[in-house]
Amino acid sequence: MSVVASFTQSWIRRGRPRLNAQLFRLLYGARNVRAGRGLQCDSLPRCLVDASAELIIGDDVEFRSGVELRVHGTARIVIEDGVRIDRGVRILAANQSLVRIGAGARIGLYSVLNGGDCIQVGAKALVSGFVYLQSSMHSFSKTDVAISEQGFEHGPVVIGEGAWLAAHVVVMPGRTVGAGAIVGSNAVVTQDVDPSAIVAGVPAKPIGTPRHAN
Repeated sequence: MSVVASFTQSWIRRGRPRLNAQLFRLLYGARNVRAGRGLQCDSLPRCLVDASAELIIGDDVEFRSGVELRVHGTARIVIEDGVRIDRGVRILAANQSLVRIGAGARIGLYSVLNGGDCIQVGAKALVSGFVYLQSSMHSFSKTDVAISEQGFEHGPVVIGEGAWLAAHVVVMPGRTVGAGAIVGSNAVVTQDVDPSAIVAGVPAKPIGTPRHAN
C-alpha cells in the first residue's frame, strides 16, 4: 500500500470521525445537548432537539453514517458509554418518554427506536440490523373513523441486559425481552420474553430450552 493510500485509510478510520465529532459539538452543543469524551461520527448525525427536550451522549460513543436523533416535547434520549450505533439508525423520543441505550450496547444498521413511550435497551444488548422497537401504534377500534385519525396507543419497551435481537425483529408496545434472551430473525414479539429464553416466529414463541449460565 502506498503512503498516500495508507494516509487516506487512516484519515477515514480515525481523523474524519473525530473531526465530525467536533463539528457535532459546534453545531448542536447547547444546554440540552451534551456529549462526552471520545465521540466518533462517520458523518454528522441529523439531530432535532426541542428546547424542552434533552439529548445526552456518554463517553466513547460511535455513530456510523446517516444516524438520525429526534427528541420532541419534554422527552429525553440518553446514550450511555461505549455504545455503537450503526449506519442509518433512527431514534425518536416524543411526549414525555425516555429512550435509554445502556453502556456497551450495539444498535444495528437501519434499526428504528420509536419512542412515543419509554424504550430501555440494557447494557451490552445486541440489536441487529433492521430491528423495530415500537412503543406506540395507531389506535384502530373504530370502524367508522380512518385509522390515521384515531390517535395512538402507547406502551414501554424494555430490552434486558445482554439480550440479542436478531435481524428484522419487531418488538410491539408494552413488551419486555428479558436479560440474556435471544429473539430469532424476523420474529414479532407480542408477549413478554423471559430472561435467557430463546424465541422465534410470528408471533414469537419459545423454541428449545432456556439458556443457563455455565
